[in-house]
Amino acid sequence: MHLSSPLQALPLDVIEYIVGHVAGSSRLQFDGVTNGTKEQANLLRPLLSVSHCFRAVAISHFCQTHTLFLDSVSACVWDVRAAWFHRFRHEKLPMHLHAKTLHIEVGENHIYNGLALGALLRKPYADYTFPKARLLRFKFDSSRGLRQPADGETTLPEIEANITAFAGRIKHMAPMVQKVCLEPTRNHSTHSRIPSQHFDSLVAQICQSVGNVELLYLSRLVRVEPFLSGLCQLEFRDGAGGNAELAVQLAQHNAVTLQRLELHMQGNDDVHGLIKDAEGGYVEYSCLHMLKLVDKSIVDLSRRPVFPNAQPFPFLRSLSLAPASPFGDDTPFRGNSATLERLNLYLSTAMVQMLKKNEVFGCIKHPKLQFVKLEWNSVHAESRFIEDLTFIRFGLIIGSNVVAREVSCDLPAHGLDYMLSPFENHKCIEVIELPQTGLSILEVISLVKALPLFRHLHSKVRPGYVLPSDISRHKLPAYMIETYSPIGQRFRCWRVNADPDLSFEITVQWALLLALVCPNLDYVAVSPNARELFMAHMKEMIATNGFRQHATRLRRLLFGGWSNTIPNVNVAKAKNRAALAAAVGR
Repeated sequence: MHLSSPLQALPLDVIEYIVGHVAGSSRLQFDGVTNGTKEQANLLRPLLSVSHCFRAVAISHFCQTHTLFLDSVSACVWDVRAAWFHRFRHEKLPMHLHAKTLHIEVGENHIYNGLALGALLRKPYADYTFPKARLLRFKFDSSRGLRQPADGETTLPEIEANITAFAGRIKHMAPMVQKVCLEPTRNHSTHSRIPSQHFDSLVAQICQSVGNVELLYLSRLVRVEPFLSGLCQLEFRDGAGGNAELAVQLAQHNAVTLQRLELHMQGNDDVHGLIKDAEGGYVEYSCLHMLKLVDKSIVDLSRRPVFPNAQPFPFLRSLSLAPASPFGDDTPFRGNSATLERLNLYLSTAMVQMLKKNEVFGCIKHPKLQFVKLEWNSVHAESRFIEDLTFIRFGLIIGSNVVAREVSCDLPAHGLDYMLSPFENHKCIEVIELPQTGLSILEVISLVKALPLFRHLHSKVRPGYVLPSDISRHKLPAYMIETYSPIGQRFRCWRVNADPDLSFEITVQWALLLALVCPNLDYVAVSPNARELFMAHMKEMIATNGFRQHATRLRRLLFGGWSNTIPNVNVAKAKNRAALAAAVGR
């Protein structure tokens, strides 16, 4: 590219924006398990040639994960990331020096017989280090039929030696790892005939001295808690045949150091194992700040275990119980009312009654509770249940004991009218997420007007705005400005869940009208697949008589993609767009 190109003089934040846009184009896949296409390579090649800064940012974006796949037939390492880059670069890029995640897929048998270690000690992998890797992700494949060693094959002591050497090599390659994630491949066998203690030893040595461990569906683990002490974070996501009992034992073994705990549980026995020790005393998780318990077993709340006077989680900041609480009483809420900041509950009639009975959100104060997410199955909700929901949801939100700033819930359509009004009485709310609730434009306006700190809304769109008889459709923008503007000085982002039964035109029209009465609304988050359609409808609608005179203001409105996190909408984004437009001469 010519040296005088204005692209070479762009500031770093604009370069980040451009590279990030390319990374999200054409369904690019840079997860380390795909080789990429010629089209994808053509998109990236120019970025590496613009300038050193472009090259550094591109490498940083596309080298997040480095994958080493140990071929289960040839016992050779296949460096997926290197193969991808060699499609469009002749020179070798030091991807391993930039990778934040090291992903290794390997057959257990190759670890036990020493082939895995031998492959990693051959060139060029003998010289590989991953100094920036903080996450080590292991996938184990036992589909090749592990078996007891026969005469002349690897002996059991040799297996242990090979495990130790392999784990040591991995720690040498990635010395700064802070989290280890262990999971099986799709071909993983839960009925391997190799002694399970070797698999325990393998897991224990890989995870040793790492404070954060995530276990996914590893049913063959038997006992590793004696070898894994001092854990700060433990995540166990259960699958068919999972070993939740081991995860519970591991949690109790690390009760004095755990700060974050996520468990997928399988019933009452697991709950007892979490709360009571071998002598029957209560366990206290004195450092635990985040607790997420998932219990999908179909057990009535009245048959769940109760633990009178227990306070196992006295310093919780974040609590999630979904899709049901594994406790039959208020055990997880005891002793932490002064520290609780985030709450996610899946409610049932019995759950609501239990919370009311124990006055969890009545007399007890929660001065730091800022984020509230409540879920339930509204399809089968009883009328009394809806009344109880009114108490529990808005007791959380508008009670004098709560200063919630973020509220997330799925409101049933028939409860919308009397459930929206309490939001307007709570001036601290900044974020409201109602992903399954359709709101009309007047309902959105009423929220924006009533909440001075309101900045982000997530909802569906509900038609139903009736024009005054003397106002024609092309006079609607002027009427809305005269009647409502200006409101919502902090309202910046509206995330829309598209309704297949609703036309794009209605959503675009609502967004444009909101932008006219809310001077700082500049981002409408929609599904990435629908973004271009929304932008096309917006340009067409701005060209009509009603909106044309406001074109300058409305062109600031951006229809962008959304993710699972709240978009960070700020002035820098507008500057990025302006700088990019100037650079390409638009």
